[in-house]
Amino acid sequence: MAARKPSISMSPEVEETIKAAAAEEGKPVSPWLAEAAVEKAQIAVLYAQGRAAARELVAEYESEHGKLPEESRQHARQFLMEAGPLGDGPWLAVGERYLARNPELQLRDELHP
Repeated sequence: MAARKPSISMSPEVEETIKAAAAEEGKPVSPWLAEAAVEKAQIAVLYAQGRAAARELVAEYESEHGKLPEESRQHARQFLMEAGPLGDGPWLAVGERYLARNPELQLRDELHP
């Protein structure tokens, strides 16, 4: 695969942090930065898949048992906010848009093809 050289802007502090992290791993900055970007994108996709799976689970439960009480929803939301998996960072939207463009990556199982 041919390497491309995009131009990016960052603060001097961020640049120094990146250089130090790359040096600590014994890698040049470009490969280290590319790996970090891929990891961030993969995490965004996993979070988006998790949110989609949670929405599907709630919808399935509600179709069988009726709407979840609002108090239960609030408790679940608070737990997820405190635990970390629920967030609205801009990177999460990237993962959700990626999944929308790549439906083959959506979570599926034998019961829900």
